[in-house]
Amino acid sequence: MAEYLFEIGCEELPPKASNILREHFYNFFKEKFTEFFYTESSENIKLFSTPRRIGIYIKNLREKSPSVIQTLMGPPYKVAVDNEGKFTKAAISFAQKNSIPIEKLTKITTDKGEYIGAYIEREGENIEDFIKRVVPQAFINLPSLKSMRWNETNFTFPRPIRWILSLLDNEVIEFEIAGIKTSNYTHLHRFMTNPVGRGERKEINHPSEYEEKLKLGFIIPSFEERKKSIETQITGFAKTLDAEGIMDEELIDEVTNLTEFPVGILGEFSPEYLVMPDEVIITVCKHHQRYFNFKKNGKLIPKFLAFSNNAVRDRDVVKRGYEKVLRARLEDALFFYKEDLKKKLEDNIPKLKNIQFHEKLGSVYDKVLRNLEFAKNIATLIGYTDIQKLERSCYLSKADLLTEMVKEFDELQGIMGMYYALKQGEDEEVAKAIFEHYLPRTADDILPQTLTGTVLALADKLDTVISFISVGEIPKASADPFAIRRNAIGIIKILISKQINLDLSRITDNIQVLEFIKSRLESFLTSEGIPADIVNAVLSTQDFDPYSIYQKSKALMELKNNPEYEKIVMVFKRIANIVPPEFEGGLNINLFEKDEEVKLNEKLQSIKPVFKSYVDKKDYQKGLLTLLELKPYIDSFFDNVMVMVENQDIKNNRLALLKEINSLFRDIADFTKIIGG
Repeated sequence: MAEYLFEIGCEELPPKASNILREHFYNFFKEKFTEFFYTESSENIKLFSTPRRIGIYIKNLREKSPSVIQTLMGPPYKVAVDNEGKFTKAAISFAQKNSIPIEKLTKITTDKGEYIGAYIEREGENIEDFIKRVVPQAFINLPSLKSMRWNETNFTFPRPIRWILSLLDNEVIEFEIAGIKTSNYTHLHRFMTNPVGRGERKEINHPSEYEEKLKLGFIIPSFEERKKSIETQITGFAKTLDAEGIMDEELIDEVTNLTEFPVGILGEFSPEYLVMPDEVIITVCKHHQRYFNFKKNGKLIPKFLAFSNNAVRDRDVVKRGYEKVLRARLEDALFFYKEDLKKKLEDNIPKLKNIQFHEKLGSVYDKVLRNLEFAKNIATLIGYTDIQKLERSCYLSKADLLTEMVKEFDELQGIMGMYYALKQGEDEEVAKAIFEHYLPRTADDILPQTLTGTVLALADKLDTVISFISVGEIPKASADPFAIRRNAIGIIKILISKQINLDLSRITDNIQVLEFIKSRLESFLTSEGIPADIVNAVLSTQDFDPYSIYQKSKALMELKNNPEYEKIVMVFKRIANIVPPEFEGGLNINLFEKDEEVKLNEKLQSIKPVFKSYVDKKDYQKGLLTLLELKPYIDSFFDNVMVMVENQDIKNNRLALLKEINSLFRDIADFTKIIGG
């Protein structure tokens, strides 16, 4: 079995570009080489990536792809064969055009009729020819990234390409990318091998040598191994400090993408900086220096861990350099902190009029006022009564945008507002709400904990979604510069996680906005494991309460556990399908002719108030169980009563009865959307 190694070497890639390209090349090679694998296995492809390289090691390869039988369809049989059974000019022309011997032509019968054609065996492709033809295609449709041009070829890539390795067993497969011809050479660590700056040029004689030779050259080529090394070093240093390392997954991934041989160096900073909130120090360390922090008994300690890409002999020199740079950044932060505390947050509120939120939506101050109106409306609808706290937190919510700290470290907006508010004697819940109104900031972020913060977070996000969509700023498939999707998902997560019933149609009558949020809700519910047909069935009703929709979906999921589920759905569907959408007739019990009509109506009227009470209480599970009591009566009705009779009054009365039942079903879902039954 053959083995193939591909490596593209370049100048250091930005971490995000490295992540995207790693996934792109892995998926490309996995898809393209499928027909050459002897067996399907997760070990067929191994992916390597460092800041300077992306490597693909492929095993278990055939020398040649399997031959395939190809069906070539020609003209219709009656056109290709005459009355004497001989091939016509149309058939002969088809054979000549496709280089098919005339004796290979045969009748092929399809769903669309009979044709003349041929079954041709196409030989498989040699792996060498395949690699030459296909591998360069990996560079044709690269993901959308900021790219560079660096030579006369005008080839674009996130960073200049310096070498390309393409090795099938012990043979170089030749092709060219960006003016660079393939070889069997790679380069070892830029600083730990000679020549320093480029790294030793190392010959790879066989793909199986690659990983070991890189490791001997001070490169850990596996992203996962480097990541594990970084995590182990953080844990190890934490143990020596009798502390806990802050395992920031995002930062760990970034440092993994910045190093080929990560070496942890422990440093310290002056305890005087600990007067600042932990988030300030952590932000300075993470976003500006890429250092890791430690906590002991829940409190930050004046230690940090940096990672060098070089195992230098005198680490104290490097350590002092790291400490010097961090000290300067922390000194700036401390200065900002002290200066900000000299001013009251509320003094910044009028100045928000000078910060543009959006050219069509006014200033940040205008947004604060809109947020307050939304917040008051939400408060009324969900029964929140502490309007004074709500107003105070809303007015202060954006004030920290004008603080020196947030101007320098915009990641701290909301966080600094909370700390400054507490320092200035604001109510604790008001202060927390200033921070919480931004939550959740990402897909896996925490949610607001206080009720005031929850209301304000909903208001802020609803204003963002409603305002931007109202002025035509609709998110595109590839771009959402105002984070409208993220804010819509934030609304949904808060309402569902906090179990808040809020009818969004009472917040806005903009159908485009409501449908946009519903579309996000659809994605959210399916990601939660709820089948798409159930989601569609519930969303098809005129319910704009995300938590209510979630509850109904869960109730229908529970119904699926009923052994009679398929029959239940079939009966509900039958009723929904038999009543014309435009039907408006009313029910008249004096027109009943059959005992089954009478009994069905009596049962319907008896359960209706019970069902409605459960729906009012949002107990959809019990509501559905109540509806199930109708099933035997409905079965009996359909077994013994003809709906579409000639007598129009009788027919319309029976339709009116079924419509009344269907209206109850639609309080939960449109059962015609459910698959099955």
